[in-house]
Amino acid sequence: MPEPSAPFIKSHPEYIYGIDLIRFACAFGVAAFHLTWKTPETAWWMPVGWVGVQVFFVISGLVIANSAHGATPRQFLTSRFLRLYPAAWCAAAISFPLLVWQFPKMGDRLERLYFSLILFPGPFLATPYWTLPIELAFYFVVYTVVTFRGFRHAQWLAALLILWGVPWGFCSGMNAFGHTHWAWVDFEYLWGNMSLLRYGPYFGLGILIWLFKERRIRKLGLFLAGVAVCLAFIEIYTKTISVLPGFAVAPEANETPWKHLAATCSLVFVVAVVAILLAVKLNARFPRNAVLRRITRLLGLATYPFYLLHERVGDFAIYQANWAGLGHLASVIAALVSVGAIALLIARFCEPALRRLLQHIGHTLDPTPKEPALEAS
Repeated sequence: MPEPSAPFIKSHPEYIYGIDLIRFACAFGVAAFHLTWKTPETAWWMPVGWVGVQVFFVISGLVIANSAHGATPRQFLTSRFLRLYPAAWCAAAISFPLLVWQFPKMGDRLERLYFSLILFPGPFLATPYWTLPIELAFYFVVYTVVTFRGFRHAQWLAALLILWGVPWGFCSGMNAFGHTHWAWVDFEYLWGNMSLLRYGPYFGLGILIWLFKERRIRKLGLFLAGVAVCLAFIEIYTKTISVLPGFAVAPEANETPWKHLAATCSLVFVVAVVAILLAVKLNARFPRNAVLRRITRLLGLATYPFYLLHERVGDFAIYQANWAGLGHLASVIAALVSVGAIALLIARFCEPALRRLLQHIGHTLDPTPKEPALEAS
């Protein structure tokens, strides 16, 4: 049984510590990608970092399954709200002034703030917010299952999410190989993503990993996992050859073997999934040192604000570092350190304080005692 966490961090006995390290590494990769890909001399330093977003969705499937298992609808809804919104609001409070500084004449700044606070598709304060409506759509599906059927049939939910994505995967693959030109396949960053046609299989794969953790995986689950991985390959390939060439600004971008990069990105995704499986399988062997566990947990909590802040804070830090005479590599490193420091402060102080305030308000409005919802990671 794990040692108790620090007073400011409470973990469930089945908490998977290795997941925190994986998702922080993914957030770091995404940030490094976004902060280097726009500049010609660094455009190819971290070309695979964006795959961290796909890994986030898999981890979310695992975490939400663990959170929903044994929880009432109210417990699940409360835990998800308190996990998603306070950190997003803290990040928005920092990102908005930086957006005003960076784009002083932008006319839709308040509109961007509004959509970033409610986490619905729209013009956001920063690019990373586009994934949050997808998370909300997945939460709604799980909440519906918990409300009407409980979470006893998790494998069928995983099957639904994975098979639901097969039509998109087929059509996207046909487009990618030039056989068709269906425009509906490209959801960009808008409402279409909330259909979970494109990203549902990642969540389904995460649920299957949770079933593996619970030793409830069956042959059907293994087959579905294979389908999910194939759909992931198609989605990663499609994004690599259709989106990244337009994003890269390096002069040599057009000469880059995009198919080779797609294969590398797919390999990175597989390695990450294997790492998640090992974290689940070997969780009992995670060092029992209480300090190490608290640090790991804090890194996990800081991942979310780190992800939301890296674009605005990172761009500001790079600008200031360049103005001070640092080279671009040193500026990127300084930006990553700055984002990490602010994210840790949010995870350690700001988010817990805001969460306690929201819990106090909720208890005042509804004093009915509630059992704490399970939180896997």
